[in-house]
Amino acid sequence: MADSTDEDSQECRVCGDTVASSANYRVVTAVEDGETVYKHFCSGDCLESWES
Repeated sequence: MADSTDEDSQECRVCGDTVASSANYRVVTAVEDGETVYKHFCSGDCLESWES
């Protein structure tokens, strides 16, 4: 696996923090209009907040 760089770091959909360095990083994968979409979250708390 390649190391992440700031250029390819994702932001949390809830709080906007960079998720690359988070040990609690979560990703939700979905297919929307035939395209794969990845929703990134820095923690389980942000994921739960987004789900509710």
